[in-house]
Amino acid sequence: MNKRQQKDLSRTGRSVLRLHVLGAAHAVTGSMYLFEYHEKDKVTRFITDLGLTVENQQADFQKRLPSGINASDIDFAIISHAHVDHSAYLPKLIKDGFKGSVYVTPATRDLMGVILPDSGYLQEEEAKRKNARLLSAEEKKANQPADPTAPAGQKSMVSSSKSVSSKGKNPRAASKSAVKAATDKAAAPRFAPLYTQEEAQASLKVLRTVDYDQRYSVTDAISFTFTEAGHILGAAVVNLEIGTGSQKRTFCFSGNIGRPDMPLLRDLQPVAAADYVMVEATYGNRLHQKRDRLDVLEAKLLAAHARAKSSGKAAVKTKKAVAPGAKTGQGSGVILIPAFAVGRAQALLNDIRILMEAGRVPVMPVYVDGRMTQAATEVHRKHLGILNEETRGLFEAGIDPYTTPRHAVVEDWKASEALHREHTEPCIIVSSSGMASGGRIVNHLNYWLPDSKCTVMFVGYQGTGTLGQAIVRTSAGERPDSVAAPNVNFDTPKTVRIAGKPVRLNATVDFLPDYSAHADYGDTVRWLGKFKRRPKMTFIVHGDEEALAGLKGHIENTLDWKGVTIPTSRQVFDL
Repeated sequence: MNKRQQKDLSRTGRSVLRLHVLGAAHAVTGSMYLFEYHEKDKVTRFITDLGLTVENQQADFQKRLPSGINASDIDFAIISHAHVDHSAYLPKLIKDGFKGSVYVTPATRDLMGVILPDSGYLQEEEAKRKNARLLSAEEKKANQPADPTAPAGQKSMVSSSKSVSSKGKNPRAASKSAVKAATDKAAAPRFAPLYTQEEAQASLKVLRTVDYDQRYSVTDAISFTFTEAGHILGAAVVNLEIGTGSQKRTFCFSGNIGRPDMPLLRDLQPVAAADYVMVEATYGNRLHQKRDRLDVLEAKLLAAHARAKSSGKAAVKTKKAVAPGAKTGQGSGVILIPAFAVGRAQALLNDIRILMEAGRVPVMPVYVDGRMTQAATEVHRKHLGILNEETRGLFEAGIDPYTTPRHAVVEDWKASEALHREHTEPCIIVSSSGMASGGRIVNHLNYWLPDSKCTVMFVGYQGTGTLGQAIVRTSAGERPDSVAAPNVNFDTPKTVRIAGKPVRLNATVDFLPDYSAHADYGDTVRWLGKFKRRPKMTFIVHGDEEALAGLKGHIENTLDWKGVTIPTSRQVFDL
């Protein structure tokens, strides 16, 4: 705010509310929005959502706050839900000087306790990999022999030792000394993690919990209420009240909103009204397929089970002695299901349990591979009160919805790698991440993709540039999660690259969009249509270009709302 505006504020007594769009603008991830509330001589700054930018990780290493505003200037934050693109920038903000409180639902706090330390660990591992690659490149360069044909002045480090030998020193020793000096320099860490696992764990101390439907006053002029978002456990729509009297503004921040009648969770709760609305557009130009989720899963599992018992193409053909655990092609195939540890895995396990207990699919071993998935499942068991009525009824009857008839939890990497063997019967491996962008599922894909008896079953959105997207490729460019493509013809590549190496893809690839936790444009428009009055402005974020434009058109054409805006990054609005 400039000096003239400050004088006007003091003279008139009017308050000023300013919104800075700092993430997920013309992008899918990186949710972050800064509010500045000016009244008289006081300014309050707070942020809704603190998400990592998954599409462009380098963006999080740069200053994301507006010029002239530092992390120490932020008074508090509110986080809608625990997914990394909405919550996992918090440790970085604290490293930069933030000292305020962060308000979340109780379930979001517990899930962040699972997700943030894991994010810190991944940040550390990524930094290690980058430094190792850099060190390897520098060592290779330092050990490169001189090119006798190179022009003067362009010889390698080794050749430069000749000038040292002219002073009476051993040329070979001088050469080794030069190589060691270059290696020592390269060995010094050049890449640091955004934050560490320890810093992520420490950041949880600033979390303060607020229950759903409880109006909470942060200051005399700023309050909020969490309402059910129906997206993942603990996810909330943030309903803000900013200002007092005739100058009060209301702002509805959707975070991510879910679909109706999804497993385990309660439905998205209606909002009566707001002066301003910010809504996500992940599926802004698409509709989910309207079909029975259990029927589809049953058909897919039956086909995969039959395929796993067949005599498909052997991944390894040899007449020599085979080492213990190696594939000979004689065993049964495996059904691999990449699934997000939070929400997706629990819904999937519940459905597999239902089908097996009803005799609709064969009872086979189900391996749940990952400590993070298991920890998230424990959080789901803890927060029964915010699950839907059907799920609460199961627990009351002594039934654990997340445990299948032949259930095994795979705790560590050694046990995970022990699954890489010939199995005597078909089995299911549920492992994260859901987009195969990291985690143990990548190792499973590397091992099992060459076997045509195996099936890879994706159950959700596959982001741009992920291994999952490379595998889930269609023949005509259709989105497999679109209602326009109910019978997708997959044109899977013959090979995919995993850890920089080509891997043959003989396994069958399947896709079940039925487990997506995001509302489609029909769900979103129906939810907005329940507002009792039209807002002054509607901001659309979290989507690719087609999704953003699609949702804008649907809102304008269906609801006849004006002031529907797709903000750009760092755009500022006076509300």
